[in-house]
Order: sequence, then structure tokens, then C-alpha cells
Amino acid sequence: MKTIWRGAGRWFLIAIIAGSAAFHHDEGHVKAAEGGLQIGVAQLMEGQRQAFQSHLSSSLLFMDRGFLGDESDDSYPASHIAFAPGSDESEMNFSWYSPSATRAGQVQYAKVSSGTEDFPENAAVTVDASLKNATYGYSAHEAVITRLENETDYLYRLGDGHGNWTQAFHFKTQDPSSYEFVMVADPQIGASGDIAEDQRGWERTLRQAIDRSPDASFILSAGDQVDARYSENEYAAYFAPEPLRNYPTATTIGNHDDTYHYAYHFNVPNENWELGNYDNSGGDYYFSYGDTLFMNLNSNSQHPEEHIQFMEETAEATAGREWKWKILVFHHSIYSAAAHSQSEKVLELREQLVPTIDKIGFDAVLMGHDHSYVRTYQMENFQPLKNHMMQGKVPVNPEGTLYVTGSTASGSKYYYMQDEREPYSAVREQWGVPTYMTIQVEPTRLSLETYRTDIDELVDEYEIIKDPSIETVVPALERVELEASGTVLSTEESSFYPEVELTLKGENVEGGQYDISPDSVTYQTNKDDIEIKDGKVLVAEGADPGKVEVFAEVKDGDEVWESNAIEFELVEHEEIKLVDAGSEWGYLDDGSDQKKDWIEADFDDSEWVQGAAPLGFPEDEERPEFGAVETLTGYGGDETDKNALTYFRAAFDVEEAEAIGDLGYVEFGVDDAVILYLNGEEIMRFNMPETGEFGFEDYQEAVSDKDLGSEDRIERIYLDEEALSHLKDGENVLAAQVHQDDRFSSDLYWDMEMVVNKK
Repeated sequence: MKTIWRGAGRWFLIAIIAGSAAFHHDEGHVKAAEGGLQIGVAQLMEGQRQAFQSHLSSSLLFMDRGFLGDESDDSYPASHIAFAPGSDESEMNFSWYSPSATRAGQVQYAKVSSGTEDFPENAAVTVDASLKNATYGYSAHEAVITRLENETDYLYRLGDGHGNWTQAFHFKTQDPSSYEFVMVADPQIGASGDIAEDQRGWERTLRQAIDRSPDASFILSAGDQVDARYSENEYAAYFAPEPLRNYPTATTIGNHDDTYHYAYHFNVPNENWELGNYDNSGGDYYFSYGDTLFMNLNSNSQHPEEHIQFMEETAEATAGREWKWKILVFHHSIYSAAAHSQSEKVLELREQLVPTIDKIGFDAVLMGHDHSYVRTYQMENFQPLKNHMMQGKVPVNPEGTLYVTGSTASGSKYYYMQDEREPYSAVREQWGVPTYMTIQVEPTRLSLETYRTDIDELVDEYEIIKDPSIETVVPALERVELEASGTVLSTEESSFYPEVELTLKGENVEGGQYDISPDSVTYQTNKDDIEIKDGKVLVAEGADPGKVEVFAEVKDGDEVWESNAIEFELVEHEEIKLVDAGSEWGYLDDGSDQKKDWIEADFDDSEWVQGAAPLGFPEDEERPEFGAVETLTGYGGDETDKNALTYFRAAFDVEEAEAIGDLGYVEFGVDDAVILYLNGEEIMRFNMPETGEFGFEDYQEAVSDKDLGSEDRIERIYLDEEALSHLKDGENVLAAQVHQDDRFSSDLYWDMEMVVNKK
């Protein structure tokens, strides 16, 4: 019976791979064309049927890759073993796959002497699992083992309930009063396009991390275990490394995991399915380890109020414990420095979550998503705090919360860093190699060390001492300095002269930063029609041009400190929009060589196709503010050999060129690179080399080493007096040559507006 069952399961998989021609649909069943095999699917979830259709070709591969029995006929073919921390250090959670079963499996575990390999059946505890949904053709099993003792060696194995077992796997519990764990982010297996290579990078990272921390209590992943949310091949590669069967892993739902397939694979403790759940991938959950409380959020949820409710309810439910440390984990980093750092969703999440994070008093927040590394300063009320009592370089009893964004653990994908450094970033790096972190938790000390895997060397370290027995003495304030983001104010709202923001910095007697409370600051000015609100300099309507002086007074205890004064120039300003977003453009998308004549103002483009911007493909391609593609362009007809260059031209009128001043800009959305001409003269380029001519055969990737811009933002390039000198009375023509990054590029986009000032 055992052999027949196992063989039938493998025959079934081989039959699937043989091709869909071997089957036909009949009254809710899939039937073999010759009869014989019938598989009832009428009761399956719609999502399971879709996954079955999408992954016929992968089923055999993931089974062979993930199978963990031995080669004897009586071994149990378990795969995709998810071994996770339980609700506290005395429990462990399990989930695994088997071929379709009507009976739930079992977990068997036993204490053993160190180094023992034989499973002690006579001393083992057997726990029945429960049966859950899984990928078509499989069943998922979930179980929890309890009453584990600290600092003890255990063996466990998985079974089918009929006496068939996997091999035995080892784990060791640790001392929860002083322990360490490994933190990783974004393995995202499959993101590179090469699952096997991503698996090798993931295995290398885990091996190095465990070699460095062999007594780690668990591994913590900040999300995106796989790239394609339904891909069992990618999940098989994710589960393949041996450490994942010897060290429990607390996983997080990333934006590439956000579907019911994630719930198929992972069994987490204290999960609230009603709060934070997104597309049935799972809700927010929590667990404890010693005197540390861990909360984990599904940040894919578009309802921050649910996360707030979960955090507050969890804090209330666990208020009977005196937690020494509180750690929050979610995927979408709200304090990062790469491509996603300014996305609307991230900024909204930051705005909503930070007040509750501050109120609950989390010591650290661990995140991923941006495939680069950021460690913030201590943060509170959205502001970096640096005014701490120090022991050497270590802050003692600091205020605020530390936020850490981990980079990719497999090397499957990296994002470029933003050019401008964020005020919250103490350390920001894109090493371009996989990284991992070891975190030591002691009763009065939290230590974080980050390592890169290519040379396996320490690249960042940070430590917090939190000891109520130490009297905290913060160095006193000695000096206050006022800084401004600009020195020109406009009498009218202006896109050339952005809002001026004031920054007030305090210095303590030891030369370090002194954090100044906004409530202690009063701004003074010599002009009544100037107001300072929330650190911004506002100009009253009808204000007269002239010089303006501003300084700050800071009340600290009984003393009042006065800052330096900053002088601003208040100027009259008027601006003209010469080209609107959404304007009509002529375009040529036939891949021809137009040489240089096409950029001239008098070029005859009457045979070109006309359409409203944004222009490009596919239809759902879009950019912030400019929106989705309005006019669909071509690409040459070959998905694997798209045109390198598409030509665009737009005409606009200028009534009096002499009245235009010396300031201007173009704001645009482009995929992937552009050179822009005004009346035959180049006025700007983006994502292209600063010099040189490029034509119809030149892909951006082949001629430039520049990183492509983020698709979550629009670009602005300012024009100087020389560029604006090419404007003339009457009709003017803009000509844009838009280059694809490579011949496989999946999208193209172009829209822009042009604004100038008046003299």
C-alpha cells in the first residue's frame, strides 16, 4: 500500500507534465483521454484552478526539488517545510506540503543528546497536524509542538499518519534571556530571471549567517520570499537551503508574496486574520521570545487603521509582561533611501504608523522592500534624535525608535539610491551584494551587526544600552543655529522658488547634537507680512518686495537662546507655461533613421501620426501626475527586438520671446531616456551620456552607465538663459528622441510640460 500510494503520486505528476492534450474537461472533472485517471476539481477554490492552469509545467520540478524523504519506498514525501517560531520560546510551528491527502500528517519530536543522529522513537512525542489548502495536487499540513525546554537539543520528523516518516532534522533551543537571531530581507527568488542562481545566492547567505551565528534562536525574514507569488518552483528554491529545516524562520508577507499561496506555505502564531489581511495572504501576527515582544504586519494592506488596531490590541493583551524590548517587523520600509523611498504608499504608511510606533515605544523596526541598506538615527515624531547620553559611541537609554532596512539576501535584484541624502539616514549603502544581519538581544543591550557576503565582512554596527539603573544625563544646550533651504521668497506662488523651510539645530556642550523641541521655538521677523508656520516661511498676499530677516528664539529651562539671523530677498515673480502636459505630439515609431533633419523647426512632419500625451505602451503604463498612456505607440512588432528610438515633435506659440526671463524648466515622465531639442538646438538630456550623438539603433543600456530613473516619480530639469535663448516669436518646436533601455523593454512613455518666468 505504501509503495503503491507513493508511486501513484509520482505517476500523476508525470501525467500532468506530459501535456494538456492528455486530458479533457467533463462535468467538473479532469479526465485522462484514455480514461483511467479522474481528478475531482469541482470543489476546488477558483484560485487553485488558476494556479493549476498556470503551473502545470512546474509541478514535477518543484516536487523533485522539494522532496525530503529518503530513497526507500516507505519514506514520507514531505516538501516545502516551513519551520517557524511559535507563540513563545516553548513552541514551534510547522507547515509542509505532501501529495494530495485526505488525512492530516504528524510531527514527531524528542529530546536527544548532543550529536545524536538516530531518532529515539520510544521517547518521542507525536502531534497531529491539521489539513489545509495547498497548490493543486497537494495538501498542506500545519502543526504546533509545545513544552520545549530551553538550551536543549531536539530531533523532529514529519509523517503521514500511516507510519511513514521523513528523515530526522535537528534543532536546538537557546537561553531566551540572552540570545541572538539572524535578520534577512528580500530573497525574492526568481527576480533575476534565474531561479537556480538566486537559490545559490540565498543558500550562500544563510550558510554564512549560520556559520557566524550557529547558536541563533531563529531567522527573521522581512518579506518577499519569492518573486512570482504563484510560483511553486520559486518556493521550492526558497525552501531548499538546509538551515531552514534546522533553524525556525519568522517570515513576513512582502508585496511579491501577497496572495493565498503565501498562506498555503506558512503557519504563524497569534495571527489575526481580520486585521492586515491582504488577498487572503494572511493577517498581522505576534510572538515573544524571552522578554522581547515581536509584532509582524502585512504592510500590503491598504488599511493602516487595521495595523494600528492590531498593535494597540496586542500591546494591551500583553501588558501584563514587562517587556525589555519591543520589535516591529513589516516589509515596505518607511525610512529607506532607494527607488521606493518616495512612493505614495510608503509615505502614507509612514504618516499613519509612526504615531502608534512612538506611543507603544518600539525599540526597533525591521523592514525590507527597497533592496538597499539604511539604518536611521533614533527617530521620534518623524524627526531624527541625536542628543543622547553616550558610553563611548553607544547611546544610553536613548529616546525614539531605530529603523533598519535590510538589503536583498540572495542578490536577485538591487535598486539604485536616491541622489539626495535623507535627514533620517545615519547609514545608507548600496553594496550591490547580498547582506545579512545578526542581532544580539541581552537584558540591557541590543546590538546589530550587518555583513556583506562577497567578503563576509562587517559593514555596519550599532548598539543601544537600555538600563533603568543608569541615571541618564543629557549634555546641556550651548548654541543654536538656524539654516534655510533657500534665500529667495516670491510674492506669488511659484514653481521656481519652492517653499523655504527652516531647520533649527542645537549643539550641546560636548559638541554633539541637542534635540530642540518645536514647542520651545519662537520665530522673529522684521516684516509683518512674513509668517513662520511648521518651519516654513510663508508670504502674505500682496507683500511688498524687499529684504526680510528671520531669527529664532529657543526657551530651554529658564534660559532663552537666540539663533543667527538669515536674510531673504522677497521678489516679484510671474511665470508662463509654454507646453502643457497632455499636449498633442507628432510621432514616428517605424524604427527608421531620421538622421538630424527631424529636430529642425521647419521639418515637414505632416506624415507623422498625431496623438495626445502621454504617449507610449502598454495602455496601463503611467507616471505620477501625468497619468496613464493616452496614445498607444508601436515598437516594431517584435517583442524581443523592439525599436531603440521613437521620435516625438510638438509645436507651441510664443507671443513675445523678449519678455521671457532667464529661468525655466521641463518636467517630464519618460521610459527610458530622452534628448530634447528646442528649434533644432539641444536643451537637455536624461539617462543618456552628457556628450555624444546617438541615433536610431542606440539602446540606452548600450551607450550609458546611468541608472534608470524610478517609475514612481517625475523628473524636473532646469533650463538656463542659454537654453531659453532659442525661443522665438511665433511657432516654436520641441523635438524629443526617446530611447529604450534594451530591445526587450516592456514599456515606453513620454509626456512633459515646459515653464518659464517673465522678466
